[in-house]
Amino acid sequence: MLEKIIRTAEKSEKELTFEIGSNSDLILENTITNNLPWTIENFKNTSKGKLTFPTKFDMVDDILDLDHKGKVTIRMSVNPEEIINKVEFGTSRLKGRIDSINKLKEAGYNIGILIAPVILVDNWKQLYLELIKRLNEELTEKVKKDVFFEIIFMTYSYVHTKINEEAFPNAINLYNKDIMTGRGKGKYMYKKDIREDGEKFLREQMHKYFPNNKIEYIV
Repeated sequence: MLEKIIRTAEKSEKELTFEIGSNSDLILENTITNNLPWTIENFKNTSKGKLTFPTKFDMVDDILDLDHKGKVTIRMSVNPEEIINKVEFGTSRLKGRIDSINKLKEAGYNIGILIAPVILVDNWKQLYLELIKRLNEELTEKVKKDVFFEIIFMTYSYVHTKINEEAFPNAINLYNKDIMTGRGKGKYMYKKDIREDGEKFLREQMHKYFPNNKIEYIV
């Protein structure tokens, strides 16, 4: 697969960025396979192209000393600590994720931050305000200089939730019929007015605490 990506990059007339982490979390997977250093080191000498992937894990030490030549963007997914504790079972704590962002930036990686999935629990505004404030306080100035953000609201899947309920019986119920609407095939999303209020609030807080950083999208 990597060879195919490299060939595609070399043939392209424009710079391409390849998402390589859509099917698994490569930082977690790397603790078993050690494939990530190999991937980065074998991609670094391409004349064109870049790699990107998201993660919810903080085990990044194995890739800090690599000569990646600035061709890799790592996007750390974050959420309020309360959401991590009640929904994102088995993933790294918020502090570990923030510390990893700082270490990765110091190692020369391009950094993005995913605020995702945004889950509208009862006190969500307070939780996400505290998250944004904490990012502002704990990220290094080097990170804050050019980090970009992606914000993704939760899409509820009835099927996936039933599977997760069996695996994680203590998980909170994410479905709220008062603020969600169907989108087909057992999936639900936040109602238009609820979603718009959420986006407005998050844009305002991001503009306040990260006025010079780009929000790539809010979906």
